[in-house]
Amino acid sequence: MYNENMDSMSLPYLTETRRKLHKLAELSGKEYKTQEFICAELERFGFKPKRIGTGVYCDSGKSGKSKRLALRADIDALPITENREVTKVDFCAADGVMHACGHDGHTANLLNVARIVGAKSNIPVRFIFQFGEEGYGGSVQMIECGVLDGVDEIYAIHLCPELDSGKIGYCYGGMFAGCVEFDTITHGKKSHCAFPADGADAIGSALTVYGAIKTAAERNGLLYNLGKIEGGYARNIISDGCKADYTLRFYDSAKSEDVMMCAARAAAEADDRFGTVTDIVTREVYPPLINDALCVDKVRLAAGENAEPIDPRNTAEDFSNYLNVVSGCMSWLGIRDETHTSPLHSDTFGFDERALLAGTELFLKLIEMRQM
Repeated sequence: MYNENMDSMSLPYLTETRRKLHKLAELSGKEYKTQEFICAELERFGFKPKRIGTGVYCDSGKSGKSKRLALRADIDALPITENREVTKVDFCAADGVMHACGHDGHTANLLNVARIVGAKSNIPVRFIFQFGEEGYGGSVQMIECGVLDGVDEIYAIHLCPELDSGKIGYCYGGMFAGCVEFDTITHGKKSHCAFPADGADAIGSALTVYGAIKTAAERNGLLYNLGKIEGGYARNIISDGCKADYTLRFYDSAKSEDVMMCAARAAAEADDRFGTVTDIVTREVYPPLINDALCVDKVRLAAGENAEPIDPRNTAEDFSNYLNVVSGCMSWLGIRDETHTSPLHSDTFGFDERALLAGTELFLKLIEMRQM
């Protein structure tokens, strides 16, 4: 039984809007047409949207003495070409860009909620359409520009192809891992291997650092990966350079900091031993996404019999940055059915828009609960 405030226009609106957004798909930080579309829709509903970067937010009601409830959707797509032969849809974006993570669904859902609530509502809600979730740091930029000012609680959904359509997956505590992406860049000196004293072995130094990182990560029980390593010229030449690309996943920030300190010590020791110079460059840092227990309780209550417990994942999600500032919760929205089983970030990802009805219902009930 869907929320009584959900009107008969919900499914047609969700379907039409999601497909328009799917066709508009744009990469992180370049969501210009998507931003224009969102603003036009919000203005049509009577809102006065404000822009941050290529993101958008707007408010309903007046906050007064009470703070606002915030609802967030991410709007960017991925650098993937859709496999049209498999998805068989006529609303694909141009080659090289695709909503393969469901952000078109997230955005359509939040627009539908805004449409139903309306700008003239006396309920203080902030609707946040965030740019640049896919590795661009959009949430940090929006927070720095004040999108959480006056907000004390925030919620978001994420489509989940492993969960049956319409189910709401909830997780207490850590739901997504924190992530540190970093590189070690080692500078050495080239020489023939027959004359090792004339060179400084950058690869040997880099591999020594790798061993220390591996040991520290395993000691702390953290997931780590050396995904790419570059260096060298030939089997008989000592390399003057080596670059190694790492990712580290964690739920306890103290443990990740321990690994990074061990990496720094190991680099200094390897430089002394090999005569190299090593720089450790941090590329991206996402904190772990930790759901507030009381907010999870509210999601469970709002979802009712559709609520289903799920396990944490070692992927990262930049909604975590909001939860470092205010209480909140992200939940999964199931989209799996007989014809839609492809994983997120795949070129065959897709879903039936009817699954979004459960997302609209969830958000409407969370808004209602603020008034109780």
